[in-house]
Amino acid sequence: MAGISAAGGIAAALLAREKTGQGQLVSTSLLRAGVFVLGWDTNTTLRLGVPARPMTRTATPNPLISCYRDRDGRWFWLLGLQGDRHWPDLVRAVERSAWLTDPRFATMPARWKHCATLVAELDAIFATRPLAEWGPILDRAGMWWAPVQTTEEVIADPQARAAGAFVDVPVAEGGTAPMVATPVDFSATPWAPQGPAPEVGQHTEEILLELGYDWDAIGRLKDGGAIP
Repeated sequence: MAGISAAGGIAAALLAREKTGQGQLVSTSLLRAGVFVLGWDTNTTLRLGVPARPMTRTATPNPLISCYRDRDGRWFWLLGLQGDRHWPDLVRAVERSAWLTDPRFATMPARWKHCATLVAELDAIFATRPLAEWGPILDRAGMWWAPVQTTEEVIADPQARAAGAFVDVPVAEGGTAPMVATPVDFSATPWAPQGPAPEVGQHTEEILLELGYDWDAIGRLKDGGAIP
């Protein structure tokens, strides 16, 4: 995330230079990036004084944003970000219309208070069908959801492949091997793997020679333990 932040900052600075003719220093840090990634929790503490603490599935303020298991033990996420908006959709999907007037579940605060009970009810319901059946049911009801994919499913996902998420990279033992690709493409300057990932220190001498060191200087660096 620090690298992504730096790249975005550099791009913004280049645009500013294009408009103003003035360059500038761009900086970030691992700590700043970490605080940014936890922005939701940190902002809650900053603005409301509410500390972020670990929550279980049975204590979350909105049980409509949580993971559940199907009949086969397959995990999936409910993504009801707006609890009151998505509550009728979920009720329709699981066919529990009485929950709409049930005082334990009728409002967001009530669902939070009775979260353990609601999660247990949903666990029992979702355990009755496989995700292959629940998916279309949730879709028809307008309830947002997503499967929790294994790495095997990710690399077999046709959308991931269509998006260019993988690339064949040359390997030291010969041939190529599939690996995760950079997430960025460029229309005017397309990229491609240039070769196998180097071993540690593989190009040290080559780089030092390019920088003007001679073999005697490189030998002294090796003798002193500065380079492998």
